[in-house]
Amino acid sequence: MEAPSWSVLQRSGDEEKYPDAVYLSEGPSSCSMEIRSASRPGFELVIVWRIQIDEDGKVFPRLDLLTKVPQRALELDKNRAIETAPLSFRTLVGLLGIEAALESLIKSLCAEENN
Repeated sequence: MEAPSWSVLQRSGDEEKYPDAVYLSEGPSSCSMEIRSASRPGFELVIVWRIQIDEDGKVFPRLDLLTKVPQRALELDKNRAIETAPLSFRTLVGLLGIEAALESLIKSLCAEENN
């Protein structure tokens, strides 16, 4: 099966709007997208895109959020926001849709850089 495309990202222009934050290692055919913050070194979010096909042949895109953060940030995260980020992102995708959820995530991580 062909790797899923980040055409959603390209249509919304996030890669162009946030060239310093959004990285697709293999271009539009990447299976993952990295979101980095210049103001928070070592803090990175990785979105992994997979396709699931059920027994009836229905195709479902699945986006998972992985966090890469310094150990010190984990220790200081008393509200467990980093730990619960993957589930929160899945909820956000369900509420807003893929494009809006990605845009929201990028904006939240890069808010300081765009002000």
